[in-house]
Amino acid sequence: MRYFLKKKYPEKHYTGIDLTPEMIEVAKAKNMPGVELVVGDCEKLPFPDNSFDVVTCCQSFHHYPNVQDFFDSVYRVLRPGGRLILRDMTAKTAPVRWFFNHIEMPLINLAGHGDVHVYGTEEVRELCRRAGLVLESGEKRGFFRLHCVARKPPER
Repeated sequence: MRYFLKKKYPEKHYTGIDLTPEMIEVAKAKNMPGVELVVGDCEKLPFPDNSFDVVTCCQSFHHYPNVQDFFDSVYRVLRPGGRLILRDMTAKTAPVRWFFNHIEMPLINLAGHGDVHVYGTEEVRELCRRAGLVLESGEKRGFFRLHCVARKPPER
């Protein structure tokens, strides 16, 4: 996602983060000026308070074991009025999400995958609320894609 944003808005500064140094090296090989790459944990974002206008999270959210920590950390690093754009996998119905979370994921994790939980829009809304974020939009696209936009309220 950041690569596409960089192409569309080349004048902006971007910061990418990944838990594994190997993935940071893959990203560095793309040689993108104006992009800072950091090894770090999304559940404990290693950035100062109020340092970002936008935080994007694309296709990694279902791997986070302490998902509320992620939302709390996003709230902390967003500037007032800043947005979280979250894209991940989901399922259109609660029974299918239940199947993913209770049958499929435990089985595929036996093979070493790190999937934790597939979320629905209402779960994301509650996670946002607890962190102090306001979910502005949450939609399921297709059968397996979740797209959400949340905002940190502006200071009054």
